[in-house]
Amino acid sequence: MTLYERCYGSIVRYAWRRVGPDQAEDIASETFTIAWRRIADIPSDHELPWLYSVARNVIANSARREQRDRELNDALSVEPESDHAETVTSRQIAISVLRGLSDKDRELARLAAWECLDSREISIVLGCSHAAVHIRLHRLRKRLEKLFDDHQGEGTH
Repeated sequence: MTLYERCYGSIVRYAWRRVGPDQAEDIASETFTIAWRRIADIPSDHELPWLYSVARNVIANSARREQRDRELNDALSVEPESDHAETVTSRQIAISVLRGLSDKDRELARLAAWECLDSREISIVLGCSHAAVHIRLHRLRKRLEKLFDDHQGEGTH
């Protein structure tokens, strides 16, 4: 099975979660174009995290033209429905908490939660040490706990 066959679906899903379905395949295509040009640079034991790193850079370049965060927030925003008030309230709290994070913390949360990467794989994507990711994840969890507690303390559950 080729690198493309093994990893294309994961890269499309990675991009879809960040830029939406309209741009996901374009991001994946550009990611694999770069991979073909740099085939000798791809670590055989960490192909997918390396590709995630490339895709992340492709998205960052694209974000210079558009504000990725606005698109993410628009995609996650929902109008409250009276039949599903508790679900909507919970989702609104989660959106609010995500908006309260820095860009770096949001990306870290996405890599851990959406991509299910462990700290070693995240370190490859972000280009930093495993220890740094471990510390950042610990601090992020503490910040998330505080943000959720703060929202619950405001009378929203």
